[in-house]
Amino acid sequence: MADTAELTGSVVRFLDSHNGQRIAICAYSVFATIVLMAYPGTSAALVFGLPYLFFIPGFALVRLTFWKNTSMEAKFVLSMGLSILVVIFLGLFLVLTPIGLNSDTTRLSMILFSLGAVALEFFVWPADRYDEKEAEQRETDIREEPFKLDKVVVAMLGTALVVSAISLGLIITAEYPSRTYYAMTDESGSADINTTYALGTNLTLMIEMHNGEDGARTFTLYAYHANLTAVSQEQRFNYTLASGDTVNQSVTFSLNEPGVFRLVFLLYIQEEGHDMYVYSENPVQLWIEVV
Repeated sequence: MADTAELTGSVVRFLDSHNGQRIAICAYSVFATIVLMAYPGTSAALVFGLPYLFFIPGFALVRLTFWKNTSMEAKFVLSMGLSILVVIFLGLFLVLTPIGLNSDTTRLSMILFSLGAVALEFFVWPADRYDEKEAEQRETDIREEPFKLDKVVVAMLGTALVVSAISLGLIITAEYPSRTYYAMTDESGSADINTTYALGTNLTLMIEMHNGEDGARTFTLYAYHANLTAVSQEQRFNYTLASGDTVNQSVTFSLNEPGVFRLVFLLYIQEEGHDMYVYSENPVQLWIEVV
């Protein structure tokens, strides 16, 4: 029991020191990032991700800017509030730049911010920058002043907890937009496609399909050649694409009749265990004239 108490005391003293807190922030940031990458969407990701999201970046920022003459409870509340602001601004930065907002860039931005704040605090603007005399006086004041929670701090803490809970609920229940797409080009990859062709020409178009869903999907491309009265040259192509995969399919039509025709490409998507559905009510299509 004595060994346990001594070990606990050593850990507390380590975490109460400036270097201990710096090491703890860096170690937790790295460990939480590894967990989020290795076990996304699991209970482990939730347990380690919550403090990472709602405390660590703000605490690193508090050490950098609000450490001196700030009570312990105020530091805690500020850490939570600033963490929420950091997450919001990092999200806006990713959305408004070519980097883009996704799970990988989010994790990268979080760890870079946390480690960067610790490095800046350690090398440029250390939390223990007041001199030894001020430190001794500060410790004396803390010992003499009884621990109590200020009403304003309690209100701030309650507000931060409510905002954190609401934010977590929004994150968990959010339906993220699909990044699936399909697009048409000519054989050379140009989107500037000619619309007039000579009778007897074989026209080949390329359809690029990208699975931007959250898992594997079966993609079915249905293509056909149509005029005002009939549909002909129907073709189907099937692919099973993992999340993030892209495939290019060439589709060839024989232009054997003069007139104005419509070349239509419909994409159907199916998740295992679910019904197939059409990706878009407005299909990719091309009007052409055969002369």
